Parts: sequence; structure tokens; C-alpha cells
Amino acid sequence: MTGSEILVACEKVSTEAEVTGVRRQYKSLEFGPSSSISGSGERIGWGLRMTRNGKLGVSGEWGMIDPFRLVDKTISSCRYGPTTLFSFPENSPELETALTGNLKTITHDTVSDYLSTLQDRIRKIHPLASLTARVQWGENSFAIMNSCGLSGSYSKTTTSSRFSVTLPTDTGLLQSGYSLNTTDSLPVMNDVLDMLMLPIHSDGLNSLSAAGRKNVVFSPAAFSLLLQAVKAGVSGKLLAEGASPLAAMEGKQIIGNLLTIRDLPRLLSGAATAPFDSEGIPTRDKTLFEDGVFAGFLHDLRSAAECGTESTGSSGRNLGKHSKPVCTNLAVDPALEGSVNTLAETGSGILVTGILSAGGGNAASGSYMLDCGRVYQFRRGEIQGYHDGCVLSGNVYDALSKVTAVGSRQYRVGTDLLPFISLNSISVR
Repeated sequence: MTGSEILVACEKVSTEAEVTGVRRQYKSLEFGPSSSISGSGERIGWGLRMTRNGKLGVSGEWGMIDPFRLVDKTISSCRYGPTTLFSFPENSPELETALTGNLKTITHDTVSDYLSTLQDRIRKIHPLASLTARVQWGENSFAIMNSCGLSGSYSKTTTSSRFSVTLPTDTGLLQSGYSLNTTDSLPVMNDVLDMLMLPIHSDGLNSLSAAGRKNVVFSPAAFSLLLQAVKAGVSGKLLAEGASPLAAMEGKQIIGNLLTIRDLPRLLSGAATAPFDSEGIPTRDKTLFEDGVFAGFLHDLRSAAECGTESTGSSGRNLGKHSKPVCTNLAVDPALEGSVNTLAETGSGILVTGILSAGGGNAASGSYMLDCGRVYQFRRGEIQGYHDGCVLSGNVYDALSKVTAVGSRQYRVGTDLLPFISLNSISVR
């Protein structure tokens, strides 16, 4: 099966058509306290997007593909799809070399040794701690061509790592999780330990009350959940729908002046890095907020057409789904000096190391309600106690306007690069 075969099948039923192909080759290792399970596999999928009678339709399939079945499914999608509004691009992106990382040396044995060493180091911190993990690595290839003459492809290697530590305590089991994706080799072990074991290893902590308006330090993992509303707010799709709280706010101070937030689709080690987006438009690094000032929205072809502007090369979509503007590798600039975790600069407050759930909020408006489970109270920069069942609520943009300190080091969380951050006057209950 080739993309050109699918395009041939579209010639008599569509004015414009676009084919995308995805190939994923991977190896994996599941690691637990008593056993390890290795695996490998390959997945190949094709997606089709076409314009028919002024409407845009999409479909996609994994595995064995019948071009005419794929075309029939897309025709059905066109019947209720959105108005097209744009033309597919004609110019092909420049040829790119593979976006390879340092994965050739990784084998199931090296991953197993890495995780065993990580388990040993965790148990030196706390002898009863138990590590479970899943590491998947391999090569992803992407190709696109359309009936207007565009054709492009690239491949990249990625590592996806998920870690979880379970620790028995006097009040029950305590669990900490951390996940990250990168084009590099295995994650830096000290970074993984920082995220998993902070501050599990603190002894002699008392349960203290935490309610009211507090200074709150978010770990990078917790900060990542807070930024989900920002990722939604900068989407041109939300702007076109009249639902973005950032509408007509370009050039205005929205969040604290200590925060500069960037979208980096060209980041060398980024798992979401790509030379062009899912519509074949070349990507470029973009500043979303410069010292707290909103710089502008992310657009794909359709949202750009609706808003009277140009695509920013930010289209993303799952196979068989409509495109939408997306963030890739989101990065928040670290402070040039100061502590890593901002506890010393904050003085007293609570430290949030993770989020159990984020129900009850609204990403479009920026409102949030975060169930943080266990949080840690600190005074004079030192952890003094903990509180279980903590819930934070408010508006993301209001919260980020109250930033008092940013950590001096970035950690990778998912595909993002984030520091610790300290915010004041956050509602805690």
C-alpha cells in the first residue's frame, strides 16, 4: 500500500485529497517488583482527508488497508463535516534528515539494568519502596502527500517512560508517579529520582491543617496539569469558536512577568519535534508569552482561515481525526539564579508534587479544580508536615499572574520542559 494508490482512488470523487501514513516500530519493557516482561511490535496506519461538495471529511485505519473502503468512509464523513474554507498546500516541505536520538545502544537488557539500578537507588532512600515502570522506545515515521502536489516525510526515534513508586506508610499506601517522552536515550536517573521521591523520603512528618489562601509551590509534574488550560487557550480553534479567554489580548500582560512560555517544535530532544505539521506546513519555534505578555495564537489551516491569518505550522491530529492547533514541546524558561525548587524563596506554604485528578474545571475558560491528594507544608524553606485530601481551585490565568518565583532548572514532563513554580494566594481546601 502507498499513499499514491489512495490518492488515485480519490480522483473522481474529490476536488482535493490528502493522505497521511504513520509507521511505528517499537520495543518495550514492563518492570515490576518480581518480574520483567519485554515486547516489540510494529503498527502501520493510513489516514485520508478530502474535500467533497465544499465539506471536509476524514477517516483512518490501522493494519491492512483497502483504498476504496477508506475513500467510502471519508465520503460519509464529508456529509456532516465542516466547511473546508482553505486549500491544501502545494509546496512540499524541504527534505529533512531523520530526527534520531541516541537509541541504537538501547536493548531490553540495558533497560532492565537501568530500572534495576533505579530500584536499588530508590530503596536506599526508603527500603520499603517498590518501583513499577514501562519503557517503550523505537522509531516513528510520518509521510504526507496531497493532490495539489505536496509530498514530505520524516522519521524520528523516541523513548517513552512511565514510572511509579509505591510506599507503605502508617496511614496507608503512598504512591508517586512520573512520565516523560524524549528523543534522547534513557532518562537521567537523578531527574527521575527527584520527581519520584520528593519528598517521600522525609521522616517524622506530622499531619497538619492546610486551608485558606496559601503560597503554593508546584513541582514540574503538577505545573504541567495547570498548564493544560493555557494550551487550550492559545488554540486558534478555540479563538475561532469564540471560546478563548485570550481573545483580543495579544500584546497585553496576562500572567506574571517572571513567566516566558514557548512552543518548541524544533527542540532537538523533544518527543513532539517535527520539521512540518500534520498538514505539511513547516514548523517553527514560537513564543506564546514573553515576560507574561501574550504573543499570539497557534493556528492550523482551518483556524487560520476562520480568523483571517496564516497557519503557524501547529496542526496536529490523530489518525482519522480532524486537524486542530496543538502545542508540541511546551517550555517555560527557568530562572537565571536561585534555588531549583523555589522553597527557599517562598519561605512558607505548601508543596504540590502531583495531581490525582483534575475534574470540575474548564480548560476553555481557565478554571481549575485539582485534587492533589497529599501535599507537603514547609516553613523557612524546610518541609514540616503534610496534609491529605487537598483540593486547589481557581482560574489558571489569575493564578499564574501571582507567580513569585520560578525554579532555576527545567525537568522534562511528558513532552514539556518545566521548572518548579511558586504562586501566592491560591485557594486551598
